Amino acid sequence: MMPKFFLQTFGCQMNVNDSEKVAGLLMADGYERAARAEEADFVFINTCAVREKAAEKLYHAVGRLKGLKRRRPGLRIGVGGCVAQLHGAAVLRRAPAVDVLVGPRNLARVPALLRRVRAEPRSMIDLDRRADSFDVPSSAVAHSSPVRAYVTVMEGCNHVCSFCVVPRTRGPEACRPARHVVAEVASLVARGFPEVMLLGQTVNAYRDGDVDFAGLLRLVHDVPGLERLRFTTSHPGHVTPRLADALRDLPRVCPYLHLPVQSGSDRILASMRRGYTRRQYVETVALLRGRVGDLALSSDVIVGYPGEAEADFQATMDLVDEVGFEGLFVFAYSPRPGTTAFRLRDDLPEEEKRRRVAVLNGHQQRLQQRRNAARVGSRAQVLVDAIAGPGRVAGRTPHFRIVHFAGSGELLGRTVEVEITAAGPNSLTGRLPIDSLTGASSAPIL
Repeated sequence: MMPKFFLQTFGCQMNVNDSEKVAGLLMADGYERAARAEEADFVFINTCAVREKAAEKLYHAVGRLKGLKRRRPGLRIGVGGCVAQLHGAAVLRRAPAVDVLVGPRNLARVPALLRRVRAEPRSMIDLDRRADSFDVPSSAVAHSSPVRAYVTVMEGCNHVCSFCVVPRTRGPEACRPARHVVAEVASLVARGFPEVMLLGQTVNAYRDGDVDFAGLLRLVHDVPGLERLRFTTSHPGHVTPRLADALRDLPRVCPYLHLPVQSGSDRILASMRRGYTRRQYVETVALLRGRVGDLALSSDVIVGYPGEAEADFQATMDLVDEVGFEGLFVFAYSPRPGTTAFRLRDDLPEEEKRRRVAVLNGHQQRLQQRRNAARVGSRAQVLVDAIAGPGRVAGRTPHFRIVHFAGSGELLGRTVEVEITAAGPNSLTGRLPIDSLTGASSAPIL
């Protein structure tokens, strides 16, 4: 009987893609996927360290597995990702049930470390930040979606934002050769993936010799058969006229951009060391929308940062109104060890942080409801990427809006025209017009 593995992933798309790599490597090493941790011989937890709450999820997860391991002594537990890199061997002291500990750049070592830990009764650790994080063959990646494939084009970050642990956990920027990215995308398209999302902590800082990120977009865009191209996450400081031109000129590049602002207050932005002012962010948005008038923008915001006064919070509320974000991810500030902000006094009570999160989220939800309601009666091109239930499917528009509608599983991976019939703040509901069914597999790309 083949041994089984179970993966649990916390965090961003980069972590999801990392877990896909681990899954593929384990399957190549003779494992098969388990539906539940209780059925697995190896449980791997891929962690996020961006916020304290995300890091605590690791220890809760390992705590739940301790009893299972007592009942099944042959069970092995692995921990990877940013918490592993940030806390190092301290993870083993707090969670001694862990057998394998690897950083984000050491994923290719998981099968070998697992073999060693089965032969030797001690924990195995590999946290070498100098390792080549791109040494997992693209053919080994077990993509979790049959429709949208993640492709990591760069790792790490050279920025010094005061609140962020990413430079410590993933190291400085390292970019894959453009030819390798293009080859992977071509392979994915040949395997039937209609959409690709390029990933990086600051993906638009990408550079390979003379190829900047706008140049990479053009190279990937020209892969025959690719239907849609997305990317995340972008830094405002790396948005250039060339990137804006690419968004306008390349029809397969979707008109959607995630562009974290973090705060609308210049005083807080300066303390965060974001490298731009509120005015510069607004000018960047104007540059983008000057090229792509219907560009959908989403963003990240931190509230309750040390020293954030009510006036600073109101400046963020005002910026949200001014920019008109399609979506907003609001987080309460969480002090992270090793960051410069960790030395600042965390002076806002948790209750006030929660209030500001609720106020800003509620405001954004009302704005989204209003915008989505205006879309009722329109039609959208939807790439079906999920079966939502019996007789129900869901997909994304080019602007990354979720649409639910009645349809069969045969629509998975197909682009169809959907008439919008109802709207909520976070998704749309629609129906398939009779005249859209005949062209479902060859709908135009917007």
